[in-house]
Amino acid sequence: MTDRLRFAMVGAGWWANVAHLPTMVADPAIELVSVVDADRARARAVAERFGVTHTYGDVDELLADIAVDCAVVATPHTTHRPIVELLLLAGVDVLVEKPLATTAEDAWALVELARRLGRTLSVGLTYQYAATASEVRRVVSSGIGELVCVNAEFSSGTEGLFSVTELDATAAGDPAVPHGTSYSDPLLSGGGQGQTQLTHLLGNLLWNTGAQADEVFAFMANRGLPVDLVDALTFRLDGGALGTATSTGTTPPGAEVRHRIRYHGTEAMVEHDLLKAEAWVFERGGGIRHLQNPDHEPTYRRSQPVSTFAAVVRGETANPAPADVAAASVSLIEAAYVSATEHRPVEVRRGTIIQEEQL
Repeated sequence: MTDRLRFAMVGAGWWANVAHLPTMVADPAIELVSVVDADRARARAVAERFGVTHTYGDVDELLADIAVDCAVVATPHTTHRPIVELLLLAGVDVLVEKPLATTAEDAWALVELARRLGRTLSVGLTYQYAATASEVRRVVSSGIGELVCVNAEFSSGTEGLFSVTELDATAAGDPAVPHGTSYSDPLLSGGGQGQTQLTHLLGNLLWNTGAQADEVFAFMANRGLPVDLVDALTFRLDGGALGTATSTGTTPPGAEVRHRIRYHGTEAMVEHDLLKAEAWVFERGGGIRHLQNPDHEPTYRRSQPVSTFAAVVRGETANPAPADVAAASVSLIEAAYVSATEHRPVEVRRGTIIQEEQL
């Protein structure tokens, strides 16, 4: 394949503008041909900014008018399934922002549809696109012996975002501003810290281990907000390993946030710092190794998902954020919400994960 891939940007909000659109116009393998947004004025403004001719109010209009090879979807969480389904059925390969969906039913339905149609479906789990990500995964999956325990933490300052209950009219059409209501309104977001932050943490954990969760017990606290702000999970993976995951959006300005996972095996322990894109391997015999992010690479490669996705579609690399593993994390998070609501352990819905070889 030598022709440039024709891309559509679906959702012209803050993250599309800071992460995806600049990459599309800079990547010589990509031709950005359209911007789609329910706010037509915003779609036009963003299209003008990035030199795009075609704008649409929804995906139906897009598909009825022009041909595209690929689409990047960055719309509110609960809208993902219907949008991605339309694109896949039209023969379009899709990179969708995390979470893949907000329910296990929706997530696995998208996985099965993409498989049946032979389409690429990737997820914007940015930490899995780090320069060190594949090596960390290799060590965790085959270099620590039997996995016995995982401890994961994701602290952040999302409290202000989840506190927004009414969108400032002056910011409504501004693509440079995160729209708090997209995150604080459960009808749009599907939840708070779980859908916005745990999805990163658990997606990475399941990708590195190659496991799915069997059962989870969770506590969650909204602390007066419309969505969850503090989450604590205990879970069991299908290989028998036990795990804990905590996430809070209460980290104050100036305090270091932490996005870390520890993998305890019978032969070694790996401490993975997602923010720094590095890991330390502590071997039972006393050896210590450092998996370090290259000096020339940013630790958080927010522009990488689009370029990597294009390479996946071209068959040049393996998919670092496949939809099936992302669906497994959706299953775990949905079960955690049920557990927190009903105060009981909950079995996690499982699907079929196809392990891809890294190219």
